Amino acid sequence: MKRTIVFTAIAIAILNIVSCKPNQALTREAYQKAMEAAANKPTITADTPTDGAITEIQPMATQTTIARERSESVKVIGNGILGRYNVVIGTYKQLTNANSMRDRFIADGYAAFVVQNAKGAYRVIACSFDTREEAEAARLELTKHYPSTLIKDPWLLVQ
Repeated sequence: MKRTIVFTAIAIAILNIVSCKPNQALTREAYQKAMEAAANKPTITADTPTDGAITEIQPMATQTTIARERSESVKVIGNGILGRYNVVIGTYKQLTNANSMRDRFIADGYAAFVVQNAKGAYRVIACSFDTREEAEAARLELTKHYPSTLIKDPWLLVQ
């Protein structure tokens, strides 16, 4: 009885293996479709640029020219002078993290400083201006110069 079960199981296994042969016609058909699709793709050729052609890739600003803005009561932590329009580049719960971001931007030549709002959040301000136009121009320059992993979406703090 055990021999019959074992023999039957082996026979079924062999039949399963033999019946799994690839269908050559289907494989050939899929190959032909792939070759036709590759042949129909447009090819890109390297042309010699003419006079007046753009030969250098310029980064595009991904931010709009209109900045988000918010007005809130803040106090300056350490040194810094708030202007009418302030470009905020980060908000942190920990003062240590805010100071680290501030130090990085000071090293890059910005007059960065930290402020704290009424809820206890620390905001890093890269620069302050008296006019909206100057602040928006600085915000756009920051978004072009720094990756979005460092500065997600700078905004204006209006005082």
